[in-house]
Parts: sequence; C-alpha cells; structure tokens
Amino acid sequence: MSTDEELPLLSVTPRSWAEIASRSLDVFLADHAVCEQQAALNALSLIGQYPADEELVERMSSLAAEEIAHLRRVAGILRRRKIQPAGRRTNPWVRGLHDRMETKREPERQVDRLLVGALIEARSCERFTRLAEVLDDPEVAALLHDLGPAEARHWRLFYGLAARLMPAGLLEARWRQWLEVERDITAGLGVGPTVHG
Repeated sequence: MSTDEELPLLSVTPRSWAEIASRSLDVFLADHAVCEQQAALNALSLIGQYPADEELVERMSSLAAEEIAHLRRVAGILRRRKIQPAGRRTNPWVRGLHDRMETKREPERQVDRLLVGALIEARSCERFTRLAEVLDDPEVAALLHDLGPAEARHWRLFYGLAARLMPAGLLEARWRQWLEVERDITAGLGVGPTVHG
C-alpha cells in the first residue's frame, strides 16, 4: 500500500479516525460502496462533459470500469455480512471541494474537476492505509490492501490529465491552492466512520 511520502496531501488523518472506523465497519463499508459508485459516475460525467477529449474518454472509461469492479467487491462483502447498503448522501467533504471549483471558464473548469478527482483519490488512499494499520478483520484488510494502490494510481491519473491542459507553473500553483483547500476542509470536519468522515 502507498506510504504517506507518495501522497501529495498536506495533512494526515488522525489515528482516532481509523479506530472509530474499525469499530464501525458496517458504516464504513456501506459508505465505501457509495463512494465507489460516485467515483464511477464522476468518470462517466467527465466523459459526457468532454467527449472530444480522446485521451480523457479512454482513461475515464477504464477508470469507471475499475470503480464498478471495486463497487461489486464491496457490495459482495455487504451482502455476505448482511449489512444494509447505504443510499446516496451528501458528502460534506466532497461538497466543500466542489463548491470551490471554477464553473464558467475553460480549461480551468476541466482542470479543477480533474484536480478535485486527484484529491479524492489521494485522500481515499490515505484513509485506506490508516484503517489497515489498526484493522483486525482479514477480509476488509485484504480489500484495503488491494484498493490502496489503485487509489494511488488514480490520483496520478487525474493529475496527469490535468497537466495536459495548463502550463506547468500555473498548474503547480493551482494544485497547491487545492491542496490547501483540501487540508482546511478536512480540518474543519468532525471525525466519523465514513471514508471521508
């Protein structure tokens, strides 16, 4: 699984989150399934918004298929454990990121969508790593060890797609701003057993 040094995040999830999530795996797993569904839908939404971007269409198609495979795996765990699936919910952390995206100008709008995607994947990777450190559930630990590297690969994919659209200096400045926004949103939220809780 990825180490913190390989992630771009400016803050570290506290151990208290992992301990809460490990004691509430039903909630974590149900929320995780929703997150995988949303990740697939986001990839498809990007394709719908930028259908002429051939590289994006190819990469996001593959990503959506991978996220659906992850969803099926988590759904299988829910089914075997008789855990009630969660419905769609407002994710305050993701909402905070979306509220700060450029919505009117291109390529800034596309860049922001991709950089926010990178942040979501990076934070998910970091959370999976944190939870795996305290978990004594072999099935869920195996899931997290498999999905952690995928999330690390995904954040780099999103970032790489954004890097095609903006000069390197401007992109780096924008990315730094996003990292600071993500850090501040994360710090302002409570600690709960959801993936981004």
